[in-house]
Amino acid sequence: MGLAALRSVLVVHAFAVLTQSVFAGQFLAGADSSVRFHEINGWLILALSATQVGLAAFLLRSGAVSLWLMFGSVFIFLGEGLQIGTGYGRFLNVHIPLGVIVFGALSWQAVALFLRREPSGTKS
Repeated sequence: MGLAALRSVLVVHAFAVLTQSVFAGQFLAGADSSVRFHEINGWLILALSATQVGLAAFLLRSGAVSLWLMFGSVFIFLGEGLQIGTGYGRFLNVHIPLGVIVFGALSWQAVALFLRREPSGTKS
């Protein structure tokens, strides 16, 4: 059950990060209202990231996930916190590349987690 929950959170998390680029693109195309959606989605992403860290920490204790996933989740959480700060500060030279890095890291985590076999004796 826990691993399935983490997989679900990770997929929703990655989809929410991907959606950020859509909102940013709409803003750059002239739709000013999309900035508000970009902001709200940014806070949702941070909440999803915190949930991912919590689930990864819980599953780490049972051996269902590896230590790298836990550390990666924490670093993504920190990166997304930095994303919010650089977004409000309009430091786009950091904000945009960091968003690409965060999406790449989340995608990598999702693929690795879906390829991971269940530890014996557990049920997702």
